[in-house]
Amino acid sequence: MFSTRTSLLAPVAILLILSGPARAADEDVTRQTVELKKGDRVIFFGDSLTALAVKDRQVPTGKGYVPLVREALKDKGVEVDAVATGGHKVTDLLKRVDRDVIARKPTVVVIQIGVNDAGASVTPEQFKEQLEELIDKLQKGGAQVIQCSCTCRREGYDPRDTLDKKLDALADVARTIAKEKKLPLVDLRQAFIDYWKKNNPDNKPKGFLTYDGNHWTEAGHQYVAEQMLKKLK
Repeated sequence: MFSTRTSLLAPVAILLILSGPARAADEDVTRQTVELKKGDRVIFFGDSLTALAVKDRQVPTGKGYVPLVREALKDKGVEVDAVATGGHKVTDLLKRVDRDVIARKPTVVVIQIGVNDAGASVTPEQFKEQLEELIDKLQKGGAQVIQCSCTCRREGYDPRDTLDKKLDALADVARTIAKEKKLPLVDLRQAFIDYWKKNNPDNKPKGFLTYDGNHWTEAGHQYVAEQMLKKLK
C-alpha cells in the first residue's frame, strides 16, 4: 500500500522523467551538424581571422583553415570560400552581406566574428541585436547559418581580466543566439580555453594557437579547421 507522501510524489517523478528528454534536446540543439550535399556552397564570413585563413605570410599557403576545410570536403562536391576583411565587426558584415554574400547564393554561411567587437567595447546587448539582424538576413536569403563564438586578443585565459570578460560576454551572446535560433554552434572560445588549459598553463600571451596573441598560426588554423569540420558533414 502506498503512503500519501508516495502517491503525491509519483506525478512529480513522472513529470521529471517526461521532461528529461525535452531538456536534453534543448541543451543539445547547438550540437547539431549540417549535412552537406553535392553542389552546396559554404561561405565563411568574418574578419581578419578568416581573411588570413586565405592568405597570410605567417602561414604556409594552403594551411589556413578555409583551404583545409575545402580540401577535407572536396570529395563531396562542395564549394568552400570566404568573405572577410581585417578589422570588421558585425556592423561591417551587415553593410556588405547583401552584395558580397547573399548575392552569391550560399547554402551555408559560417559567421566568424566578435574579437574586434569586444575590442571596440560593443555591449552584449548591441552585439546580440546586430548579430540577430545579420542571421535573419542570411536566413531570408536562403542560407543555413552556423554561428561561431569569438576567440582571443592574446592567448591564455584569466576570467578576472577586463578583455577576457568582454570576450566571454560576447561568446555567451553567440551561444544564446545559437540556442534561441536553433543554430549549430562552433564554440571557438571554449575550444581555445580548453586548449590553453592543457597546453599553456602559464598563460603565455602568444606562440600556441596564435603568432601575435590574436591571429592564428598553422597549428591554430588546423585546430580551427577541426572545430569547423565537426559541424560540416
